[in-house]
Amino acid sequence: MQDLTNVQKIRAFPWYFGGQATTVVFAILTWFSGILPLFLNALGFSKTQIGVILSLPWFFSLLSLLVAGWVVRRGVKRIFLWCFGMRTIVTVLLGAAPWILVRYGVSAAFIWVSGVSVAFSLCRAVGETSFFPWAREMIPNHLRGKTDAINAIICGVFSLVTAWGSSLVLKYVHGLNGYSLLVFLSIPFGLIAVFAFAMIPGGRPVRVEVDSTGWVNNFMAVMKDRNFLLYEGGIGLFSLAVFGLSFMPLYMQDQVGLRADQVLLLGVVFWFGVLASSYLWGWSGDRFGSKPVLLSGLVLTVLFPVILFFLPRASAWSLTAAMVAYVYWGIAVQGYNAGSGRYLFVGAIPPDGRNSAYYSVHYAFSGLCAAVAPLGAGWILDQCRTISLTWRFVHVDQFSPLFGFSLLFMAGAAVLYSRMRKDGSVRPGEFMFMFIQGNPIMAFNSMIRYRFAADEGDRLSTTRHMGDAENPLSMAELVEAITDPSFNVRYEAIVAMARMPSQEPLTNALIAVLKSQEPDLSVAAGWALGRIADKRAIPALRQALHSEYALLRSRSARSLANLGDVESVPLLRELLKSEKHDGIRVAYASALGVFRAEQALDDLVALLQRLANDSLRGEVALAIARIIGDEHQFVRLWRSTRSDFGTGCAQALAILRKRIAAEWPFSAPRDEALDTAEQALAAQDLDVGAESLGCLIRYAPLDRLPPRLASVLGKCGCQLEQSGAERKEYVLLTLTAIHAALATKRR
Repeated sequence: MQDLTNVQKIRAFPWYFGGQATTVVFAILTWFSGILPLFLNALGFSKTQIGVILSLPWFFSLLSLLVAGWVVRRGVKRIFLWCFGMRTIVTVLLGAAPWILVRYGVSAAFIWVSGVSVAFSLCRAVGETSFFPWAREMIPNHLRGKTDAINAIICGVFSLVTAWGSSLVLKYVHGLNGYSLLVFLSIPFGLIAVFAFAMIPGGRPVRVEVDSTGWVNNFMAVMKDRNFLLYEGGIGLFSLAVFGLSFMPLYMQDQVGLRADQVLLLGVVFWFGVLASSYLWGWSGDRFGSKPVLLSGLVLTVLFPVILFFLPRASAWSLTAAMVAYVYWGIAVQGYNAGSGRYLFVGAIPPDGRNSAYYSVHYAFSGLCAAVAPLGAGWILDQCRTISLTWRFVHVDQFSPLFGFSLLFMAGAAVLYSRMRKDGSVRPGEFMFMFIQGNPIMAFNSMIRYRFAADEGDRLSTTRHMGDAENPLSMAELVEAITDPSFNVRYEAIVAMARMPSQEPLTNALIAVLKSQEPDLSVAAGWALGRIADKRAIPALRQALHSEYALLRSRSARSLANLGDVESVPLLRELLKSEKHDGIRVAYASALGVFRAEQALDDLVALLQRLANDSLRGEVALAIARIIGDEHQFVRLWRSTRSDFGTGCAQALAILRKRIAAEWPFSAPRDEALDTAEQALAAQDLDVGAESLGCLIRYAPLDRLPPRLASVLGKCGCQLEQSGAERKEYVLLTLTAIHAALATKRR
């Protein structure tokens, strides 16, 4: 292909958008909208005859297999312009169909329209065969989703205005004259489209060459590409489903009870749905991949045949309900089109794009399915014309089997598409879940504000809001914010990421910061990795345990505990023994407590005895309580003794009194120590109470307890007898251990 620069391609986008928009206007007024079935029905054609006319342009898509090699040799741009110019001129003859009908009858009119359709279809098939390789050349892949989205929005506006204008024409120009007028109005738009496309560079024959292995080998290579065949299978089934619904205008007119101008008004609201969702679908394709967007749109379309089945008939609500259904249909179809169109170029066809057989096979096969669908649909409608059953709001008529087949074909397409190769950063299920996770509206708002942020304060605010949204749609912006030139914005991005659901891009970005030479940010990243709990961070956090920065070692240990990395226990024990800073040892101790590492219990008890800081001692005591299996009781005691330590401890001991008396060996000194401890604590004589509690441990059946409990009780008892209530955490830990011992004994 011709080596155009991205700058040249982007510069030609206005011509591309203009050509596409005017082509859409031409197509809506003539061959590819609800106008043509209504026109043919007004001419008196049967449903089968209408199906034949609707299918002809798609049957001629098979010509692509024969002419693909020729068009690339002659130049795709040249062939495209000639063929699209000729199809526009040929369409003029369609407007003469009412005159043929009046002069020669229905049969002659059918032959005339069929002949015009054949000529149009021939030009269209050759022209569009040329367009596919040219379209791949003219749009960079990394901009394809957004470009298609902008194109859909522009085409949607033109389509909306066209559908609205055509409904007015049919409302005020009655009979066949209104349809002929619409055909004649389409011709200038077709010619303008040809001029616009002529201004786009590329597509020269010297840059588009046929593979030297020949057409047969190219074709066989396509047939061996499993991923491409799965894509085409899905395209085929979806085409059968959607083009089987090409008789929807007649359904709305004959069964729902709408006028022709009201039916065309549905096209207006359909484009509202397309416009409302175009940019979102296109943006999502570029960011998350084509396959998730494709399958999401397809899932939405599956419900449409069901919605049609339940539309109210000949009711004041019929038009309103149909309009709502068509808005939904526009949103769903645009999602499918955005995903499937992008996947064709970035996922289904090999990256080099040199095998032109891919384009022709795709165009021919999808066209064949699109041709068979209206032909079969017309035949089904004629065969089922006698069906008419009504029960309350349930209506079964000649269109019901058609909707049923459409539903089955869409479900089959979903199965095939789900087996295609992944082309994006997320799976389809993850993508769908994004729109119900957290606050997607806040996420979108924050992303837009982030792009227009004027200063550091704005960037901080929007980054914070992205975290508040807790929605992964803003992942790219957060990953960008974590590299912002401002330290404050980078720090805020880390904090925001910690509030997000676990996602691989976020984890990778945080790991990169963890390994950086910015101590403040590395520590924050280590904390965030522990909070989002993505196990992919474990190797990096283990490596950070050997960092020269003490706080980073501490933070990494705590995060490994949050991640449940039990395999790091031996390393943490080794570091606990070799670490010089008690504050960092506490972090290791806390992590070992989370892991219930009994082998580290003696080291933790020794560390508790050595620490001077109350908060650090409390954390180590909590770690010991976790190891002996009664964290909940320790926290309850800590809370109940915050305002009145003696009373809280006395109440806890009173609760344990009966069980101690019943389960510990009886002795008068035991009861005396128990009474003294409870009374002294209640009287706020904390030292005496603590010493008596330590004496009580002498009478505990330590030999019958698990070793971890016996060890903790014995050491706590000795400490209380020696130091009294100087260190209150020993009192809490002793009461916790007694509670755990009694619970163990009872079990």
